[in-house]
Amino acid sequence: MTRLVRLILLLAGVTVLILIAARIGMAAMLDMTRRTGWAFVWVLVLYTLHVGLRALALGRSLPETNLRFRDIWRVRLAGEAIEMLTFTGPFLAEPSKGLLLKRLGIDTSDAFGAIAVEFLFYMMVAFWMAGFSLVVLRVRGVFGEPFEVPVAVTLGVLMVFTAGFVYAAVARRGLIIPVVRLVSRALRRPGWMERAADRIEPVENFLVRFMHDRPGRLVEVLGLELVGHVLLAMEIWVVMRAIGSAASWADAFTMEGAIKLIAAVFFFVPGQLGAAEGVYVLLADALRFGPAAGLTLALIRRVRALLIATVGLAALTASPKPSA
Repeated sequence: MTRLVRLILLLAGVTVLILIAARIGMAAMLDMTRRTGWAFVWVLVLYTLHVGLRALALGRSLPETNLRFRDIWRVRLAGEAIEMLTFTGPFLAEPSKGLLLKRLGIDTSDAFGAIAVEFLFYMMVAFWMAGFSLVVLRVRGVFGEPFEVPVAVTLGVLMVFTAGFVYAAVARRGLIIPVVRLVSRALRRPGWMERAADRIEPVENFLVRFMHDRPGRLVEVLGLELVGHVLLAMEIWVVMRAIGSAASWADAFTMEGAIKLIAAVFFFVPGQLGAAEGVYVLLADALRFGPAAGLTLALIRRVRALLIATVGLAALTASPKPSA
């Protein structure tokens, strides 16, 4: 994607955000933000714990190493800074974390393999939550008839993704490289696709070995990711309670699960700016929190992510040498 296209999408996102804010009304938003008060401290605490759990999951994805948690924590924070401040999402943040681990003395294939393990397991749990939320929202009648087919297709994709995950873990065989090479032969353009496959293969091999040979670690990392996602649902519950919405824990969990699909559907929008806010508003309205509550939640999350990213920026500029 060219810089011009990214700039156009970013400006479009800003425009959408302004239109949403104008429609809801600045007075209502400011009032709800004011009511958040000290609950914002809990939002920061919960998100910091979430980032910490992802750092711990990354550490458990690595082979035995002399790295301390503070080193991995610094890498995780640096990734948060890159993701938030560059509006590139995981496309730049995840490879950058691999490079930082490599600079800390981790073998290249192990560094990028561990990043792939942690990110895959994070996304796997996110997809499971999203599937659960889609089912709940469908049962509640939130989706009208035009959305029946897209929802069914999405659930089907989630099941296929899960089946591929289970197959790779049980059979100790990856699926990415065979598919890439099959497509390469079908298109009769083996050049760049074969080179890409050669680069990806060591990472996929690490991923498959981890899932098959270390089932205890697999369960441990999945558990850490699940708790991390639950903390994000708690964040929604805290904000909604603070601004006066009668949100139940189940509603907060359902909303967080549905939010997981934003990054997947709007991956091409820098930082999902505008798109994320629109989805938050729609979900909050569907769950009867009110549109203003949805936009307030989205903006509060932007602010807390920016604050954590500021800390991550300091971590990114720190010495890459492992702590003694």
